[in-house]
Amino acid sequence: MPKRADLSDTFCPVGRSAELLGDRAVLLILRELFFGRRRFEPIAANTGLGPQLVSARLKMLVAEGIAERRVYQLRPLRYDYWLTDKGKALFDVLYAMRNWAERWAYAPGEIGAGPAIRYVHRACGSDVGTATVCPGCGAELGYGDLKGEPSSALRAEQVARTA
Repeated sequence: MPKRADLSDTFCPVGRSAELLGDRAVLLILRELFFGRRRFEPIAANTGLGPQLVSARLKMLVAEGIAERRVYQLRPLRYDYWLTDKGKALFDVLYAMRNWAERWAYAPGEIGAGPAIRYVHRACGSDVGTATVCPGCGAELGYGDLKGEPSSALRAEQVARTA
């Protein structure tokens, strides 16, 4: 198999972004961090990824300044992971991917199709659908502005994954 080209020093911003974010594991871990899951075990369980892969990607996210480790227990020593401002700025990227998938990634009539997560604007309570500006109050939507309500199909999938 040919070796993948390293794009970390390219001048192209899409290439640099792809070098960092072009890994499914990284995107799934970021999703979990955005949902407020900060501890290793729930992140691994909800992504379905192996512990070595989750550990390696979390280390990379910390090294890149996207997440930071914080001690939450001294004996035994345990850490949780928090998004930095750099990490929080990726919200728009994942939200755009979610919005694209809600429109294009499901087959017509697919079971569970429809919004996997219903997003509600925390400030005014409006259902935002896939909007980037709240249809209720007109506010631009960003990190921390939305409350997610998983569909029954997504809830069932999450329960099955962690069982």
